[in-house]
Amino acid sequence: MYGPPTARNKIEEILDYISKDNLDAEAQLINEFEKRVNNLKKYPKSGRIVPILDNEHIRELIIRHHYRIIYQINKDRIEILTIRHVRQDFNQSDLDI
Repeated sequence: MYGPPTARNKIEEILDYISKDNLDAEAQLINEFEKRVNNLKKYPKSGRIVPILDNEHIRELIIRHHYRIIYQINKDRIEILTIRHVRQDFNQSDLDI
């Protein structure tokens, strides 16, 4: 379900940063990411449409008010496009779609 290398790299960057200060927080965040992403299998439209993209098939989940998991609903799968801190700038060119 985790899509392009960009999404995997972003997760690793986030977890590396958090683990420097608090390994328990890292483990909790991993669990929350996994739980929310796994819920997409059953409820793919549970995330909101990304406002600047206005595309029904590209949505986002907000995790702990800090992280955006941006994903695309395809016919037969859900693909995680990227994960961003909410303070990071984001536009369509950041996505590999």
